[in-house]
Amino acid sequence: MNGIISHLLFWCLYVIFTVAIYYVQEPNLGLHVVYELASLPAKLFSVYFTLYFIVPSLLLKRKYWQATLLFSLTLIIGVLLLQIFVLNTVYPLYFPDVENNLLPNDLSKFVSPLLDLIIVTTIAVVIVLLKDREKQEFVRLNREKANVQNELKLLKSQLHPHFLFNTLNGLYAQILNNSDLAAEMVIKLSDLLRYIVYDARSALVNVDDDLECIINYVALERIRYNSKLQLSFSISGPTENKKIPPLLLLPFIENSFKHGIANNYEEGWIKCEIKLTDNELTMELQNSITPYIEEDEKMKEQVANGIGILNVRRRLKYNYDEQFCLKTRRSKECYEVNLKIPIIIP
Repeated sequence: MNGIISHLLFWCLYVIFTVAIYYVQEPNLGLHVVYELASLPAKLFSVYFTLYFIVPSLLLKRKYWQATLLFSLTLIIGVLLLQIFVLNTVYPLYFPDVENNLLPNDLSKFVSPLLDLIIVTTIAVVIVLLKDREKQEFVRLNREKANVQNELKLLKSQLHPHFLFNTLNGLYAQILNNSDLAAEMVIKLSDLLRYIVYDARSALVNVDDDLECIINYVALERIRYNSKLQLSFSISGPTENKKIPPLLLLPFIENSFKHGIANNYEEGWIKCEIKLTDNELTMELQNSITPYIEEDEKMKEQVANGIGILNVRRRLKYNYDEQFCLKTRRSKECYEVNLKIPIIIP
């Protein structure tokens, strides 16, 4: 129903507009109204045949020569139809003494109706193509949004098993040896999971909450590795009343523990510095490289481009377009991540 109303509105506006133009040149309202209504069937044929056959079947499939030839034939038929209707309505009413041949001796008389058909058909095609492009862009954005949400869910599911199993093993050991420390681990793990499962559903979260999640994660890893962990971790700058998309930083930090510490905890190390200004968040992250990974080229690529990291890259692109900076570098000694993202102030 909305489509029919849109088409009726287009033709009403077109008739009013053309009648107004012709009326300025010659103030005979009845003549111009009758002419436009008489020529309407030919214009309807030209417009809708072009829209529903030539454009989808030929033009959009890049069959340009066929589209051009068929459009030219459509215009010729349209002009003949227009002449038939006009000669049988307008001339008897307003020019009864004028000879009204379908094919006049002067072919220049075909120029005006031909231009009418070309103009109205072009306008209609442009409008439809623009609306179709807008619709496709809307669908694309919705699909991209759904993909980003699915990737965030995937990111959470990847974090849960790996991290939970390791943390629960550490928790079991602490229960046997240090009940106070075990209680602290339970609280931090509970806060961390609550944030990941519930709070991180939102498109934007408070910077404080996201950083608290990272702090809890790092604290649990400190307890897990105890004195064996060589970790330098700091956060500086104002965090109040600022928002970012959730879980953009954590995958990089988790990745640094997984590949920098887990398989070489005696010599492995991590350095992480998060800085905030009034409108920007910067994270500089470095971790050592496990020796056996250094020898495996395939593993190198997996470390730098794991599924979780690729998901974060796509989410960064989706949320910030080109307004973020993510640089990664791998040397023989370490793997580095430098990330800069804008801060959103509500």
